[in-house]
Amino acid sequence: MNIYRMDQQNSGKVAQFMAAIKPDWWDFEGANGQLQDVSLLAKLVGWYMEEDKKVRGWILCAEFEGYSYLSIENLGYDENGAYVMEQQTEPLLKQAEDYAREKGYRNLKYIIGSTDMSCHGRPIMDYAEELRNLTSNGREHFDYFVQYGFSPTGFIPDCYGENYHGIIMIKSLL
Repeated sequence: MNIYRMDQQNSGKVAQFMAAIKPDWWDFEGANGQLQDVSLLAKLVGWYMEEDKKVRGWILCAEFEGYSYLSIENLGYDENGAYVMEQQTEPLLKQAEDYAREKGYRNLKYIIGSTDMSCHGRPIMDYAEELRNLTSNGREHFDYFVQYGFSPTGFIPDCYGENYHGIIMIKSLL
């Protein structure tokens, strides 16, 4: 068996295969578009805040139209020289949420590092159990996002280093 890299010349035959093997998910045009149009995967959108003509905060998101969600990639605010990501960013979070609703997206996603969380610093063995027992050890950032309506829904283990996990947070827009 040989393996080839997909490109514009051969993606059409892969799209034909996709449409034939799973026609309830793809027709040829949809499959061909998905294979070639990177904008279907994600495109970036963001906003920033100014005060006295100086940038004070920002939010950068990735749109995943195919999965109907907006992902917060990074955000922050300058609180008198200190970098913060909580209440001060709320106008930007509301802007992103309004944008996502206007686009018809169903969810907002955000990944929070496991620092100061019950799962930090050790391997995750049973994801469901870990999620059920997940607690914040005073992690203001996590607590704020939960208060804002996000729920922890899963993990990306070791994504920031060994035993430093990403906690997948979702806020439903329905």
